[in-house]
Amino acid sequence: MLVVGAGVAGLTAARNLSDSYDVVVLDKGRGVGGRLATRRIGDATFDHGAQFITTHTPEFAEVVAGWERAGVARPWFQGRIGPGGIVNPDGHTRFRGVATMNAIAKHLAEGLDVRVSSRVVALDPSDAGWRIRLDDAAELAAAVVVLTAPVPQALALLTAGPIALSAGDARALQSIRYEPCLAVMAALDGASGLDGPGAVHPSVGPIEWMADNGRKGVSATPAVTIHATAEFSERHLVSSDELVISELVRAAGLRARPIDGQVQVQRWRYARPATLHPERCLVADGLPPLVFAGDAFGGSKVEGAALSGIAASVAVASLLGRAEPPTRSGAPTDDR
Repeated sequence: MLVVGAGVAGLTAARNLSDSYDVVVLDKGRGVGGRLATRRIGDATFDHGAQFITTHTPEFAEVVAGWERAGVARPWFQGRIGPGGIVNPDGHTRFRGVATMNAIAKHLAEGLDVRVSSRVVALDPSDAGWRIRLDDAAELAAAVVVLTAPVPQALALLTAGPIALSAGDARALQSIRYEPCLAVMAALDGASGLDGPGAVHPSVGPIEWMADNGRKGVSATPAVTIHATAEFSERHLVSSDELVISELVRAAGLRARPIDGQVQVQRWRYARPATLHPERCLVADGLPPLVFAGDAFGGSKVEGAALSGIAASVAVASLLGRAEPPTRSGAPTDDR
């Protein structure tokens, strides 16, 4: 069995299926996590993708509780951040990675056969299910494929096949839309000036979110992550790094200055699903077993991705005529 994508959805699906099946997870990136992303620049550390995790369903609350027990997640603050700090302090708890957000993904990947820097270029139906072609000319075979990459990228793999989706599936998948997000990571020469838990959600301007990674407990030195609004990101997706940095740092109004040579830009082309598929996964009609999953299915953010991964594992078990797999959120135990 093959899972394409080592983000939350892919790792969750793979973990739930790994007790019953041989599962291989492929990801084109250099590490696991997808948007549970962390980067080091000099001595500074940045969470530059998903900034926190919230729970809105009992199912996902149980998953996060498992991460807390494993020591990889902890509460960051409660309520919602506005321009002046926390509002609605009795609202949902925002959880963060104890070390970094990416540490949660690494925890999920423990014990799994995850192969990074492995870019899938095409899928071909075969008598046994699927033949998977990689960019280094290697090939793999799998009875079932779970695609958790952003839907436009997943569709490109099928087109390269080429594989004809049913009219209904093609229409449903092509209707999914994403918003981009530009992220600036800046190491600072002093304190950022952000109060409270170290985050702000401006109500106007080009910044959607800004966090102080030091106050968050991620970085040992002053470091901010700045997320641009979808509008700004769409307008400047192919603009130079220099322009993006200049515009967003100026709008941030930081107390300290960015350190020369320690500022970078991340372009999240598929940052947030703007149009969702109504179900938590999609099982392709008229093809060998093929399941689409990810945060564009049934709910966005980390919670949506995890619940989609769980749903994909249930769908796979159903396709193969097996019992529903248990939901597993943590690393394998010694008696696995």
